[in-house]
Amino acid sequence: MKLLPALLLGATALAAEPTFKLVLEDNFDGAEPNPQTWNIETGKRRDSLNSPKAVDVKDGVLKITTWTDVDGTTYCGFLTTRKKFALTQGKAEARCRFSVQPGTQIAFWSQSPTYGKSGTAAGAATDGVEIDILETTGLKKGGYQSVLHWGPYKHATEKKASSTQHPANVGGAWHDYGVEWDDSGYRFTFDGKVVWTDTKCPGSKAPQFLLLTSESNIKGWNGERPKEGYGLKDVSKNTFEIDWVKAWERVPAAK
Repeated sequence: MKLLPALLLGATALAAEPTFKLVLEDNFDGAEPNPQTWNIETGKRRDSLNSPKAVDVKDGVLKITTWTDVDGTTYCGFLTTRKKFALTQGKAEARCRFSVQPGTQIAFWSQSPTYGKSGTAAGAATDGVEIDILETTGLKKGGYQSVLHWGPYKHATEKKASSTQHPANVGGAWHDYGVEWDDSGYRFTFDGKVVWTDTKCPGSKAPQFLLLTSESNIKGWNGERPKEGYGLKDVSKNTFEIDWVKAWERVPAAK
C-alpha cells in the first residue's frame, strides 16, 4: 500500500506530458504542389530567379532543380506556406534527399511573418525565429547545418544566431529532418533522433510558416557558381527532393 502514492504521482506526471496533433501531412501525390498549402514564389532573389520552372512533382516526390538556361539565367525553386499554413509551437519534419553544387544553398526551414518586429533579440519569442532545420551548400559535400536566427537581421548588436554542423555525408540518401520547439528551446532531429538541442534562442510563440527552397549566388558564403552555370534542367545535378512534409501542433497538457 505504501507504493500507491508513488504510482499515482507517476501517473500524474505522465498525464502532464504534452501531446501532438497532426495538422499537416503532404505526400506530394498530385501533379503539382498543393496550391492550398504551398506558394511557388517568383522573382529575382540573390543572383538567380525564383520560378515554377525549377519545381516538379512526380511519383510522390517534390523535386527542386537549380539549373541554368542557355541565356545564363539560373532558376531556383522557392516554396512557402506563407499565409496558407503556420505552426505555433510544435514540430515539423520532412523526408529529403539532396545533391548541391557550389554557389547554391538549399533548405527546409521555418520563418515568422513578424520576424524582428520588436527590434530586439529579447522580443524573439513574440516576433518569431528563423529556424533552419536542414540547410546546406555545395561546400558541405553532403553534410548540413541547423541554425537559429533571432533579432533583426540588420542590427549589429541585436541580431543573434546559434548553429551546429552535421558533417557526415548524408545528402545522397533519404533521411528525415525535423525540429520540435516550445518555451524551453529547440530540439533538432535526424531520422527521429535528437542531434542538437538549443536553449539560448527564445522559444517562438509566433505562427511559423514552412519553406522548401533553393537559392543561388554567383559568389557568396555558399561558394562560387560554375562560370557555365549548372546546365539545363534535364542534366543539372543540383537537386533537392522532398518525399513528404508533416507538422504537429503542440497540445498543452491538461492542468
